[in-house]
Amino acid sequence: MANLYLLRHAKSDWGDPKLSDHDRVLSERGIKDAGRMGRALARQSLAPEIVICSTATRARQTLELVMDAGGFDWQVQYEPSLYMASVSNILSVIKSDAGECASALLVGHNPGFHSVALDLIRTGAPELVHALDYKYPTGTFAEITFDEARLGDVEPSTGALKQFLKPKDQTKA
Repeated sequence: MANLYLLRHAKSDWGDPKLSDHDRVLSERGIKDAGRMGRALARQSLAPEIVICSTATRARQTLELVMDAGGFDWQVQYEPSLYMASVSNILSVIKSDAGECASALLVGHNPGFHSVALDLIRTGAPELVHALDYKYPTGTFAEITFDEARLGDVEPSTGALKQFLKPKDQTKA
């Protein structure tokens, strides 16, 4: 069984108009939310075979804070093509960079993450699917499982949405 984990970057700060979109940093809320998500993911003993992160500052910060708060020591691959990627670009990264793996964590952006999650799922608990259908908020983590053994073999509409964790719902973190 293959597992794809999608983590959207936490809330970013729009306060410095001189920064390019790629270079925006996390807001105070984003920093807190990333730590909250790291602690929530640590309770699940998340252990992806590969971690692939957008090169955008807010995505990198989110991942660093998640790893620090969760006590994770993952090796990270930074992938420029995940920055503001389309569904086809995200699927290409999954198949090429994580294709031989049974589990991968991608850290990136909307609208691509929202769209690719909707594209990949076929089933899931109705309340999770409804929440995903409605919105993919900043800092949110999704787990999609597939019957295939490798992520390189997954196809659209074959996954099951197993988790959809939003920072605001992580009260124990």
